[in-house]
Amino acid sequence: MKNLFYPIIFAIICFIGCSGTTKKSGDETPQKKITITRFDKDLYSYLQNPDAVKESGLKEKYPLLLPAFGRIAMDNSDPGTFFPTLREYFAHPMLIDIYKESLKTFADITSYEEELGEVNDRIAEKFRGRKLPELAMHVSGFKENVIILNNLISISTDKYLGSDYGAYQEFFQPFERQQMQPQFLVRDYLKAWLMSDIIKADEEDQQNLLSAIIYEGKVLYILSALLPEKKAEDLIGYTTTQYEWSKHNEKSTWQTIVKQNYLYSTDHMVITRFINDGAYTAAISKDSPGRIGSWIGWQIVDLYAKKKGVTLTDLIGTDAQTILKESKYNP
Repeated sequence: MKNLFYPIIFAIICFIGCSGTTKKSGDETPQKKITITRFDKDLYSYLQNPDAVKESGLKEKYPLLLPAFGRIAMDNSDPGTFFPTLREYFAHPMLIDIYKESLKTFADITSYEEELGEVNDRIAEKFRGRKLPELAMHVSGFKENVIILNNLISISTDKYLGSDYGAYQEFFQPFERQQMQPQFLVRDYLKAWLMSDIIKADEEDQQNLLSAIIYEGKVLYILSALLPEKKAEDLIGYTTTQYEWSKHNEKSTWQTIVKQNYLYSTDHMVITRFINDGAYTAAISKDSPGRIGSWIGWQIVDLYAKKKGVTLTDLIGTDAQTILKESKYNP
């Protein structure tokens, strides 16, 4: 059974690019209501009673999402065997249980759609002419969490069934399960959009640890601007205890980064230790939370933005060294 699942908490696949730019410059009227496309329900309906008519309907309704989903769920995009393989994949009893639980948990998604609608209005205000792309839901069987296609983001709802969900215990560590809760769904839609279409990572962003943590800091800062009602710890995915530890140990964490010459390190292992999810950040302390570099980057970006009074667009275009220097960050 273990071979069936490959836990990847946040992977973006099939990236073609999302551009939600249909709103005209100067038009500040509220965006229309956000509606999340229920690919998960349509696919489940087919799996329960498969026939050629439903297969044609799925191909017509989801010309891009269906084959992309097939590649992540089954590693199969062969038109001749696609649907038989799909049925075989989802015939596993545990996968059926997961699918049913996902549909039950997200039977009513009105609150998520309303929250995303509010976010979309803030996007229109802060990023003139932009809006969220089309949003969808799928169930992948604990595989890729996010699929990004042309003007479409789909999230796998089976990664948001609650940290205590029984099937998670065998496949995910406690620090992974921590964010596998329904309240993180809207944040992750927005994070996927930001990272794929707004603050795209490129080679320059990953040149050294400073570039990496400032990139992460920009993402978190913009999340805080677009989701002002969210607690800071929820934006980064920390418990209250982890967030308080970060605040109380901010000075010593920064001193370690500087004194150990980590800040301008181009070592991939050093960078990933500071910005990747984990039980703790080994380079700092076993008491520290994971991604402490991302948290530090957020503090630097926040300080810079407050001092300079920059717009979000200007912030995105500012390089890491300038942000660090002009923030005068010294906790």
